[in-house]
Amino acid sequence: MIKLKNKVFKTVSAICLSFAGFLSAQVNYYDLDHDNLQDEVTLESNLVTIHFGNKKTDSIELPEITALSNARIQYSNPYEIMIHYSGDRVLYGAVNFLYKKSWYVKNVNFYNPCQECEDQNIKILTKNINLPVKNINYATFEIDSKGFKSLNFFDHEGIIQSYGNLKKLYTDLSAYPLLADYFNETVLPDFKKKYPLSQKNVDDYNNIAFALLNNGNQKVAIELLTQIISKFPNRTVTYLNLADSYWNIGEKDKAKQHYNKYISLMKSQKKDLRKVPVYVYTRTK
Repeated sequence: MIKLKNKVFKTVSAICLSFAGFLSAQVNYYDLDHDNLQDEVTLESNLVTIHFGNKKTDSIELPEITALSNARIQYSNPYEIMIHYSGDRVLYGAVNFLYKKSWYVKNVNFYNPCQECEDQNIKILTKNINLPVKNINYATFEIDSKGFKSLNFFDHEGIIQSYGNLKKLYTDLSAYPLLADYFNETVLPDFKKKYPLSQKNVDDYNNIAFALLNNGNQKVAIELLTQIISKFPNRTVTYLNLADSYWNIGEKDKAKQHYNKYISLMKSQKKDLRKVPVYVYTRTK
């Protein structure tokens, strides 16, 4: 039935599934093939083993899923099982396996990791695979506690549509580097359309840009910060963030220009100069 030999997986990078609090195998019983015989599905470590009636089969070795817990088996449709998993910070997902002469990975679901969204089960994307398990490139399924490493699992429209306000978006951009990476130029038009810059949300704009620059997404951070300065030219902290972004990408002349503007505004607005980071003075020399 399921014929997955060890040699198939020798060509694949180490495959590991770590379950916190997972001390014994999960055993579920379904009639997967609708032959009125009970089929046994066992999940243990990183292996799923299927027994169709009285016929014992080999095991499906799962894709690499690390730092996740609470994996569980669920019957979905005839000849189909689903492996649910969850991790820290409200990360949800599921891998669907379909049997048709051999086992296939049907699709992978990834759910919005937004901690504060009203509906925490908003699905960002279902990625259809439909390939035999033995032919899968397991790098596609690499998952860590922050989410899928493959950016193909994110839908940029889903990112914007999933958030009711900018504070929630900032929270997740700060917490999920992968989400920050994918918040790129393609996302910006939808973002600006849904959240036009105003006096009311300028703090949130700045915070989102700050989260992006801290996660290495300097280009989009620079665009947002430049937009803020063009509309609010006396916003002191924005010059500091913009200078940091330019410095991070090696444009030191532009960085020095904005560091100096930041210091000048701090002085003219009579703000506490002790709050100026020490590195600012070093970088302006």
